[in-house]
Amino acid sequence: MRKITLLSYFIFHGLLLGYELPVVHIESLKVEDPPLNSFSTINEISKDKLDTFSTRSLQDLSSVIPNTNISGIGNRMDKTISLRGVSNYVSFESSVGMYIDDTPVPFSYGFGMVDMKNVSHIEFIKGSQATSFGKNAQSAIINIQTNAPQKESVVKGLIGFGSYGTSEFYGFASTPKEDHEVSASFSITHDKSDGFSKNILDGKMLGNTEFTSFSTKLLYSPLSNFSTALNYTKSQSDDGGSAFKIDTKENPYSIDNEMSGDFVKMDMDLISFVMKYSYGDTLFTSATSITNLCIKRDDYVGILGGLQLGFDIELKEFSQEFKYKKRFNNSELLLGAYYSDMVKFDYKEIQTLLTLYPFPISSINNLNNPNSTMALFSNYKYYIDENFTLLTGLRYQATKRLFDRNLSNFGYPYSTHVDASSKWYALLPMISLSYDTSKGSTLYATYTKNYSPGGYNYRSEESLLGFRAEKIDSFEIGYKKRVAQTLFSSALFYNNIRDHVVNQFNDTLSSYAVNVDGYAYGLEVDAEYQSDRILLYATLGTTQTKIEASNDGLYDGKEFIDVADVTASLGAKFAMGGGMYAKSDIRYMGERYYDVQNSAKLNGYAIADVAFGYEKKGFKAELYSENVCDKKASDFMISTYSNNYYHFVKPMVLGFRIENRF
Repeated sequence: MRKITLLSYFIFHGLLLGYELPVVHIESLKVEDPPLNSFSTINEISKDKLDTFSTRSLQDLSSVIPNTNISGIGNRMDKTISLRGVSNYVSFESSVGMYIDDTPVPFSYGFGMVDMKNVSHIEFIKGSQATSFGKNAQSAIINIQTNAPQKESVVKGLIGFGSYGTSEFYGFASTPKEDHEVSASFSITHDKSDGFSKNILDGKMLGNTEFTSFSTKLLYSPLSNFSTALNYTKSQSDDGGSAFKIDTKENPYSIDNEMSGDFVKMDMDLISFVMKYSYGDTLFTSATSITNLCIKRDDYVGILGGLQLGFDIELKEFSQEFKYKKRFNNSELLLGAYYSDMVKFDYKEIQTLLTLYPFPISSINNLNNPNSTMALFSNYKYYIDENFTLLTGLRYQATKRLFDRNLSNFGYPYSTHVDASSKWYALLPMISLSYDTSKGSTLYATYTKNYSPGGYNYRSEESLLGFRAEKIDSFEIGYKKRVAQTLFSSALFYNNIRDHVVNQFNDTLSSYAVNVDGYAYGLEVDAEYQSDRILLYATLGTTQTKIEASNDGLYDGKEFIDVADVTASLGAKFAMGGGMYAKSDIRYMGERYYDVQNSAKLNGYAIADVAFGYEKKGFKAELYSENVCDKKASDFMISTYSNNYYHFVKPMVLGFRIENRF
């Protein structure tokens, strides 16, 4: 950590002393509710910030967003997001909701399919947001907007190459008509890597990745107060098996327990149609979306004489969201309705023990678990006077789950069939009071009721084993201030969590969920500074958790899984004479536990990136080094009764990229 800090310090200090810096053009991020006037923490990630922190995937935003850990075992399928003590550790359903161009992403499976090269900006809106968005989430909404059609014809292209067979390509074109009533954009991305680990059994590389994404937008604005947008994104990934070490962290990139034929293939379609109509102080929005996601996975694990895992998963969801906003003399009203129907959730899992017995034996799990959600939500903002504003809101939600499963477990001569249908209802209030000063600062206090419906464990041999609905009472006190070119925000939070769903693993890597009660509290700070000479971003977060009640008290006093005690980041970009620039960033991820007994623990680590480039008149060339100190650290693990599985950060990667706007 000390070496990384000193390296970045000397880079920053030398640049500041040695060069006269021209204007750095900042791409502003437009949100409907500016961050100083919002009633919750909004961590904005602009195009400039994404570039400064060398963001290649959603996972790279870990620590850049305070108290946030985005991790997984290396492929795009398994993404775990932990935020303010609430985690969806290896769960299908995330405590965080995601929107891409007004299209809700159904499950955490799709989070890894975000094309970061085509992202224009991201908002991490913390808190439940149950009274502002149709899709409910306990801890945050990740609101992603991709590059939109321009008022003029634009063509951009990017190509890059790096070590470990890394290659990247991005193309974007915008073609408006002369009258500007109709405009369209197209983008394509193709990223590839040979992987960062070597299979010492056959000499081949492991953890290879390949990602392709195509996106198009069609905007039609026949009137100044009416517009429609048709968005379509097709994303495909073809990743190799996850490279992980079993029960050791030695020689992290030399793997002796894996087969080279493993794969994870994903195919996702996102389609949305958005209409907006405004009349005076009234705005009506309708967003219709369809999402389809297919996953095929084959994975060998070197335990129990060889365990072969096969998955075939297909998800399809339809959603409709309406919003009505009305502004009055001293108040604002939002009314919303939301309906989603996951018409298909087909899940097939085959586990085969290859040599533990005289002949291979398998466990076959065929599962159908569709669900539907209906929600009505509203909030009312009342301007008490020039300084005080009161916001109240309410959400009603009804969720129905169908569960139908056939399970042929290891060694059983017969299969078991179980089915169920359950409904969950929730009424979620919120209230917030803010105080705005004439000096550009805001102080606010917010309470929200958060909720996630219950469900069923996918693996229980004879009967249904369910888990209860999760409920969170969240309290937040925040302060925001803008002074000249500096934006500063901070927040204190406390989450009282009841029936928190904690996932654990058995020795055949089957997960099961248990409910515990506990709490999480912490502090976070986010600051940014921009001038003609520099872009500077800094974040700091601390979180403490504790389990208060569990089955038979076995886990009382322990901490939650996959929650970092400290996160921090520092990123800067400096412009130099003649179009030259330099940038560097440091990200720190603190200690985390990976079993509810708190016997499996990962230490904190820091990663630094450095890049130098030239940018002028739409042309950009850059040399970069990611993980410049070649830090070897484990960023994720799975703990079972008998084994620990460690995944590691990627090693130092050297490369270059060239971008041009025509």
